[in-house]
Amino acid sequence: MATATSQSSALEISPQQVLEITWGFAVTQVITTALELNLFTCLDEGCATVEDLALETGSSKRALRILLDALVGMKHLEKAHGRYELAPLSRAYLSKKSPSYLGGLVLHGRQLQANWSRLTGVVRTGRPPHAIESEQDHGEFFAQFVDALQTLNSPAAAFAARELCPPGSSPGRRVLDVGAGSAVWSLAFARRDPQAQVTVADWPAVVERVTKKLVAREGASDRFDYLPGNFRQVDFGASKFDVAILGHICHSEGPVHTQKLFARVYTALKPGGHLLIAEMIPDDERREAAFPLLFAVNMLVNTEEGDTFTLEEYRAWLAAAGFHSVRTLAAPSPSPLIVASK
Repeated sequence: MATATSQSSALEISPQQVLEITWGFAVTQVITTALELNLFTCLDEGCATVEDLALETGSSKRALRILLDALVGMKHLEKAHGRYELAPLSRAYLSKKSPSYLGGLVLHGRQLQANWSRLTGVVRTGRPPHAIESEQDHGEFFAQFVDALQTLNSPAAAFAARELCPPGSSPGRRVLDVGAGSAVWSLAFARRDPQAQVTVADWPAVVERVTKKLVAREGASDRFDYLPGNFRQVDFGASKFDVAILGHICHSEGPVHTQKLFARVYTALKPGGHLLIAEMIPDDERREAAFPLLFAVNMLVNTEEGDTFTLEEYRAWLAAAGFHSVRTLAAPSPSPLIVASK
């Protein structure tokens, strides 16, 4: 039975946060539908009324008006005298006309919904309905969305390349990009060092459908070669590379495969070489920043062993692999970048 004190305390706390939690799914769905209808791009191209947008998207005027008004209330659109226009955030990231378009990242949520809807069962069993890193998937999951990460990670990749390729340093680096996806991290090194040669290790589906396309767009195809396959198994060689990159790879690998990967990368690096790690890193007590902790739940529902790992854990694993120096870079990214030296 609730006491008078607990009832009084409840009355002093607004239930607004509970309402926001309950309707959180609706926010995501409204934006996803707007992207699937190409609304943000249509608005950016000059459509401004419900009638024009309904004609352009083949939608019901009544239904579209309700959706547009919801986007106005969510501050993604602005409205005056029955005409709609993009808010700054939507113009920057949700219109396909923008070079910083991130709609593909939002639409990636469609891939995640099925497993997330089964979270209760996953917590009970400890196993995902379908593991994205499984041998049976052959990279299909990653091939569908990794190009959307290009814009998101470009600033941090450029920062890392500047830090590890300072002015006056020797050109012609050999770079190993493990699980490269869009090659956003290694392309930053290729821009910084015009003589750099990059080796990509990733699933054939990702390499053929994403990596090669984006590398060609940069005009860098002659400086990239590929090790297609499961990067847990391909041979990286020994003492070949000046820089190795693990760009958001460890979270899906889990602790055992991550430590094995560190040991193999250590072998592949030349003496004095650097390992660059980009990850979502929770604080050591796992109680502060919400995003890395929520991302760990994403790994729970989508992978067999994935998780997010603390800086303390990374330091211990890297030292065990033989790396003698571990430091962080305060890059424009969700968490600091990690650099370990051989």
